[in-house]
Amino acid sequence: MRKMNKSEKHTIDEAYFRKLDTESKVMEVAKNFDTPAGKNQDEVLEAIMARAEKEIPIRKIQIFTWVRAVAALVLIVIGIYAVNTVFSKDKVATGFGEQAELKLPDNSEVILNADSKLTYSSRTYGQSRQLKLSGEAFLDVQKGGEFVIETRNGKVEILGTQLNVYSRGSEFWVSCLRGKVKVSSGDEQQIIEPGELVQLSNRRLVKKVKSDIDHTAAWTQGVFYFEDKPLVSIFEAIERQFNVSVNYQGNENRTITVTFSNKNLQEALDVICIPMGLKYEIRNNKVYIDEKPS
Repeated sequence: MRKMNKSEKHTIDEAYFRKLDTESKVMEVAKNFDTPAGKNQDEVLEAIMARAEKEIPIRKIQIFTWVRAVAALVLIVIGIYAVNTVFSKDKVATGFGEQAELKLPDNSEVILNADSKLTYSSRTYGQSRQLKLSGEAFLDVQKGGEFVIETRNGKVEILGTQLNVYSRGSEFWVSCLRGKVKVSSGDEQQIIEPGELVQLSNRRLVKKVKSDIDHTAAWTQGVFYFEDKPLVSIFEAIERQFNVSVNYQGNENRTITVTFSNKNLQEALDVICIPMGLKYEIRNNKVYIDEKPS
């Protein structure tokens, strides 16, 4: 924004300023600046706020109290501080060995799997239910207006439903347990209903009917089901769920259908390795897996 000439300066009465809420204070300070051509102050403020992103380790964003202004210069500094902290976006992230449950402002419920991140803005959520997801999440969405989940691989649009969204690296799939879901990626679009799953394959969205669709969200109960998946993918899941490092020396193209729990590392390794003829050793926080000698 262009700074105004000194003669054009807007003065602020300190007593009046103290009575304002936080957002009004920021807007009051902003009157000393011109907005770019074609933009009003609301649009500029929104653009500034969109840049601010605050990581929070808890389920509700913490609002910091406004520091009392004592001079015009201090007021401006605090205004900048408010833009970067008070109006920051909500970001919930999980590490390896962690899952998180949260409730969105409309009471939609989300369970976030390990090594995943969910970002949204509680400030604008009432007007636009938009989320950004990296990793995996199960959602029970309340009915209402448009609900959009953005991932690096594609976009998911729903009204009121239960679904599971997976987006890691180049792998992307969405399953529908209740309601109806629209999934898009590039020029591809698919609409799925309960019992259906859509998966990104060679840049195409392929829809499948799954009689065991509940398995796709079984991880929310600590149970992980993999159907004809490469061993390397299974061991990556082991790393995320148990917060360990897996060193696998073997054929990376081998696949397996397996179910394991995240309650006990040794039991999980047994159900994976024994049928595949693999031996493993756990040392400290590392797992070493190799083909058994013939």
